[in-house]
Amino acid sequence: MTGTCWFIIVLYFLSVSIGDRRSEEGYPRGLMSVCPGSTKPITIPRSQLKYLFFVVQGKGGSRQRYNYWNAKKIATDPRIDFNRKTIVVAIGYLDSTNFPISAMFANEYEARDYNVILVDNQRFSTVHYFLATRLMRPVGLHVAEILAKLTEAGLDPSKLELLGFSLGAHTASYIAKNFQLLTGKNISRIYALEPAGPCFRDLNKNDRLDAADADFVQVIHTNIDAFGMAASMGHVDFYVNGGEYQPSDLNLFPCTGTCSHFKVLPLWILALKYPTRFIAIKCDSIQQARDAKCYDRVPIETNFMGPKVDVTKHGIFYLSTSKYFPFYLGKNGLKEEYASWRTISDVNDSVGTEVFV
Repeated sequence: MTGTCWFIIVLYFLSVSIGDRRSEEGYPRGLMSVCPGSTKPITIPRSQLKYLFFVVQGKGGSRQRYNYWNAKKIATDPRIDFNRKTIVVAIGYLDSTNFPISAMFANEYEARDYNVILVDNQRFSTVHYFLATRLMRPVGLHVAEILAKLTEAGLDPSKLELLGFSLGAHTASYIAKNFQLLTGKNISRIYALEPAGPCFRDLNKNDRLDAADADFVQVIHTNIDAFGMAASMGHVDFYVNGGEYQPSDLNLFPCTGTCSHFKVLPLWILALKYPTRFIAIKCDSIQQARDAKCYDRVPIETNFMGPKVDVTKHGIFYLSTSKYFPFYLGKNGLKEEYASWRTISDVNDSVGTEVFV
């Protein structure tokens, strides 16, 4: 067979593969799909586990910090009551429990009477991004080991929830996967806010976030073609304004990659405060969600983004928001005329500028 024939065959199979991915995830696919060595095994030396911290927050923002070696004492911390729900927050790349994102989440869940445990793996996430993505695997294992010990001390997996933003969303996945292996039980819920796309887009379900990781996995997408990930990874995936880019309230400054990636944070906090105001509509495909072409489905099926999500309604959902705080559109979000931004070129041309109950 000639070199030309081989070239044609390779092009054919490549086009089929890309075509299948486009039909499944929409197009374009996003940045940094492949990272060399992403699944190469890696361990954290035992001498370094003292830098894996767990921060327990209680009433009034009081905190107690534990490291891996004494984290079993969390079970007797006066801030902890295993009769309540427990939220474990996994930080993102370059983040810290001392930074505003973790504090924001901790305060919101503490106010809702949750046990709050913040995973501080800053030592392992403040390195080169390629390495950080690999290090989250052993981080997930060791966090799961602590949660398994706490389960023996009374932590109820049916009341255990994980929250992760960006790289932290995949860390939550590794925690949940290892918790399943160690205990034979599922964590109740995972809330994955804008799971990181770079280095994860071409990985299989065993190597990144997946619906099988918990009893229920809710995923929010706000920047799938840059820092986020287009693939549907949960029982419910919400593609906010199509998931590609978010509207800006500053007409001269569009909300591009970083802005859209971080936009998920205020959206989630507001969904906690207004759990029935962010109403999304079901789509037949990710491409439909990207293009806001989900309004022709009959009958229209809806779901709430946030803690009031209907766990019986699985699938891909398109969520339209306003440009302005507090962003929700209520039932007006079910009207096609409020879905006017779909790409970066028209991201500031929304008609949905009011707030609706």
